[in-house]
Amino acid sequence: MGRYALSRSRLAAAISSVALAVAGGAVFPLMAAGTATAAPLAPWAAASTITGTDVDTSVLDVVTAADGSAVAVWNQFAGTSSNERKLYAAVRPADSDTWGTPTLLATTPTEAGSVKLHASADGTVTALWVEFPDETSPGSGELDIRLVSSVLAADGSAWSDPAEIVGAGEAWTDGGIDLAEASDGTLTAVWGTRATETSKLEVSAATRGADGSWSEPVQISTAVADGADMAANPSVAVAADGTTVVVYEQTAGESGSLLAVSKAADATEWTAPVAVTGSYQSVSSPQLTAADDGSLTLAFEGHTSESEPETIYTATRAAADGTWSAAETVTTTDDLVDTPEPLIAPDGDVTLVWVDYTTTFGTRTATRDASTGTWSAVKTLSTTYVPEQYDAAIGDDGTVRALWTQSGGGGRLLMESALTDGAWTSPVQLPGSATTFVRGQISVGDDGAATAVWSGTTSASVNTQLYGSRTTWPTLAVGTSTVPATAALKGTTASSTAWAPTWQLSRPTSSWSLTLTDPAGKTVRKLTGTADGLKATASWNGRTTSGGYAANGPLTWALSATQDGTSTAVKLATGTVTVTGGAAVARDFAGSDGTPDGNGDLLTMNSTGTLTYQLGKPATGTYLGKTSGSGWEPTVKAVPFGDLNGDRCNDVLVRMTDGSLRGYRPACGKPLTPSTSYTTLGTGWSAYNVLTSPGDVTGDGRADLIARNSSTGAVYLYKGTSSGTLSARVKLYSDWSGYKKIVGVGDLNGDGIGDLLAQDKSNNLYRYTGTGSGTFKARVKLFSNWGGSYNTVVGVGDLTGDGKADLVSRDSSGNVWRNNGTGTGSFGSRTQIASGWGSYKSLS
Repeated sequence: MGRYALSRSRLAAAISSVALAVAGGAVFPLMAAGTATAAPLAPWAAASTITGTDVDTSVLDVVTAADGSAVAVWNQFAGTSSNERKLYAAVRPADSDTWGTPTLLATTPTEAGSVKLHASADGTVTALWVEFPDETSPGSGELDIRLVSSVLAADGSAWSDPAEIVGAGEAWTDGGIDLAEASDGTLTAVWGTRATETSKLEVSAATRGADGSWSEPVQISTAVADGADMAANPSVAVAADGTTVVVYEQTAGESGSLLAVSKAADATEWTAPVAVTGSYQSVSSPQLTAADDGSLTLAFEGHTSESEPETIYTATRAAADGTWSAAETVTTTDDLVDTPEPLIAPDGDVTLVWVDYTTTFGTRTATRDASTGTWSAVKTLSTTYVPEQYDAAIGDDGTVRALWTQSGGGGRLLMESALTDGAWTSPVQLPGSATTFVRGQISVGDDGAATAVWSGTTSASVNTQLYGSRTTWPTLAVGTSTVPATAALKGTTASSTAWAPTWQLSRPTSSWSLTLTDPAGKTVRKLTGTADGLKATASWNGRTTSGGYAANGPLTWALSATQDGTSTAVKLATGTVTVTGGAAVARDFAGSDGTPDGNGDLLTMNSTGTLTYQLGKPATGTYLGKTSGSGWEPTVKAVPFGDLNGDRCNDVLVRMTDGSLRGYRPACGKPLTPSTSYTTLGTGWSAYNVLTSPGDVTGDGRADLIARNSSTGAVYLYKGTSSGTLSARVKLYSDWSGYKKIVGVGDLNGDGIGDLLAQDKSNNLYRYTGTGSGTFKARVKLFSNWGGSYNTVVGVGDLTGDGKADLVSRDSSGNVWRNNGTGTGSFGSRTQIASGWGSYKSLS
């Protein structure tokens, strides 16, 4: 490219894409026209000033480094003379909107001609530029140039000392430069120069090896030998097999053509030039790009005669044998500003973006479909006059960004459009880019973020300054939300919606998930979906993963979402929802409002025959006496049980004074009285001195009963049945008479199976872990010398609200103690929760 042409080669990087719209000075995402599901693009941040010193608008470039930082270079006026310009660079760290202090790259009083930046996979950034000496220096000439390179360290801390590739006095004229990197990190620079002021332009190349030093320049063109006038404006690319290919423009008299040279990965010499195209009356600077499949695509503009129109062509170098295809017509054109760079998507589609004149100068584009090999119709992206400046880049996902200057707002605007899902978004203005004069460049990074830099001035009396902006989403978060506090399951079916929360998100997401967990941390249900715009809406029928009713009481919900362009879900919000009308929780009979609340309750019987639900208060781990039923004989034994009849309300087994056993079925939250509906479960139950329910020990989801014969010490299992009765007993142990207490305590270790505690006469406390098949594992000692003063020990379910089964005991002085379950089969130290309970005839 010529001295004042702007480089458009960019590292490919993954970017999302949609149209942008300007509203109130900010840039917001919209959907791409003609694409109902196009991925949104991050909005542009407010413009930041890179430097307020007067900038030469003809020299500007920007790349994105491997770590996401951005690097810009530009020419800046350095003194009172209009010819005194210096080359500067600045770095914007990743995830920042602030540019660092500009660094002077050129060490001599020179200005830069062609400038090229290249970001490497190792995190470094290489700058290659042509230096012109300051004409005010004694003995200098404007065309006495140097070709210089400098490397920015991977951490962005410092640039290396400039390294001469072509020294002062060795070359004249800026005939274009380019850079390309091989997979092994080898970097090839190509340029056009002439040895003296009167000699012909030739193309040369040099290679930077692993040690960071440049090889001696090698002339790779043969303009003089071919009798041509010049060889210049080279473009270089490296194929997937490591072959480096250079295409350059060669002119002879009234005609021009494009020639190519190459060097295989293991070769030391360049091949002789071969013709890529035929002869044209004129031919533009070539633009060469490597594709993922190993092929190369070349774009150029040719003019066969005065009577024929100018035409944009492409040609392809095959990966298999390195041969070039015949030139293919893209479109005719008039007054093409610069050769478009082939932007090649992973699927092989090739997009060109250019500025030319039809009825007016405008930014235009066309795409060749890889599957059909045909070019689309030319589309005009700009909406007003374009004053000959533009840039374009492509991401790893095939999204193309175009950036251009157009007239508007009493001056000039910097506009952008994106090609995504086969459609171009509506052009939008970058924030803060409306000035009397503006030129811009764009780059994208591996994380999908884009960076634009531009020079502009607000008036003729103000210096041309340099600005930058980047695309960045606000942190993915929940804005507003509507989350019902209760999921009422009463009367619902599996196809009903019992709970329908919605969350408004701060940015688009590809998916969301809503996980509901019980107080023990077990997943009850996980719902997934995709956001409708920026809204996540869940619909839950109140059922668990297995299809059963969710248990009454609080559940914790956690909303996570995966933002577009990433693969990792982010937790956005948590909260609780209380289930009512669901499955009964162990020992939960009522709540403060009469509805079961998921907390374990305690039954107390006083001397006058009043049976009271002592309602669990998880906030304090204590009880609130409420919901009493009177009329009982104080000597009856009440055994809290599970839901026998399937009405999702817990039932109570009561052994009457005559030895009969009844299964009482109180409605949820209703007091238990002798006249409450019941089923007689048999007689002769006075033979047992222990009746306790450990919960489900058979694995069928129904509560079971453990009984010990008072005369023999034999222990039996009575399984709960689907008909709401008890099955015939099964002997588990022949003689447990050595235990003074046997306590059904529910699930102690979190495996979903009921367990037993047994205290022997020496006050050793043992755990019998349920197997799930109606038996128990061998005992495990939990504590020695435990609970010698206790006259009652009750497994009360979850009293503290942490999802773990707890233990409540009463000592001989009437004090009540709570031992918190650990969830691993044991208990913590005791805490006193009440006193004066010695008057109760029983606790169960």
